[in-house]
Amino acid sequence: MSRNPTAARRWSWSPPNIITGGLVLSLALLLFSLCVGRYPLSWSQLMGIITGGADTGAQRIFWYVRLPRALLVLVAGGGLALAGTVLQGIMQNPLISPDIIGVSAGASLGAAVAIVMMGADPKTIQLLAFVGGITATLTAYFLSRATGGSIISLVLSGIIINALAQAGVSLLKYIADPLQELPSLEFWLLGGFYTADWKRLLSILPALVLGCAVIIVLRWQVNVLSQGEEEALALGAPVSILRLVLVAAAALLVAAVVSVAGIVGWIGLVAPHIARLLVGNNHKLTLPLSFSAGGSLLLLADTLARTLTRAEIPVSVVTALVGAPFLAYLLWKVGEEPWNR
Repeated sequence: MSRNPTAARRWSWSPPNIITGGLVLSLALLLFSLCVGRYPLSWSQLMGIITGGADTGAQRIFWYVRLPRALLVLVAGGGLALAGTVLQGIMQNPLISPDIIGVSAGASLGAAVAIVMMGADPKTIQLLAFVGGITATLTAYFLSRATGGSIISLVLSGIIINALAQAGVSLLKYIADPLQELPSLEFWLLGGFYTADWKRLLSILPALVLGCAVIIVLRWQVNVLSQGEEEALALGAPVSILRLVLVAAAALLVAAVVSVAGIVGWIGLVAPHIARLLVGNNHKLTLPLSFSAGGSLLLLADTLARTLTRAEIPVSVVTALVGAPFLAYLLWKVGEEPWNR
């Protein structure tokens, strides 16, 4: 009996296969990232490192520089993508990015306070950036609740908190020491994984695991909220509680990433579009694919950032150069189709 080519083609592009392909792509980019750099590692060297047969220098580069950085970039990109997917779903707007709830601006203000006013060490900067991101998001949420609790009020509250936090950062830039504090603050704001190590990866892993777990567990509720508040209430969903939990989970992911890498833009906006384009708008499928898409995009951007020139380029520059044209291509190619599917 001959095969039906249409059925075979439909099977090959089925959502489970696409999600599996996304995971395979992430793994391939992870291996590629481990091999390239100022000290390139061949496949034979990589196998020697894994089996313990490589020289000491190659082993140190792999275990203490390349591997923790690549893993941190992978989970950071995935976390930003998950946050963007959830926020776009519950706010019913494909143009929403994680920055809209004030978390990145709040984290920037926390880091600026640590650098300029406290002369803090990297651990304190990371802690205050994390606390600042969470505080800004919760402030925006409760401000929106006090003004009606609608999606529009949440977006407007996020814009208000963003403006206030950015004004605070600008003020601290103005009073910062131009020889030491100001360069440190500007460099932090540009974003990058140049300080990545096992300690930084482990320091944010609990927040990433908790945020991802909450979102995955509530993926069906994200589907309900994405249908609109009236429909969600008609189905008996506790809209206010679900929205608070999901916004807090998204903020937890973004604050953790920003605290160790500075501002990393575009990943949380572009990766959800890719996932919806491939598997539709069911968050049971969109969430895992967006995680792998975000991790893959950030791995690619970070690899380019540290290999294109002698001096490492801030990763936010690369994500903007890659993400903005790609989003423009998606809008030109498919318009609003991925969101309406």
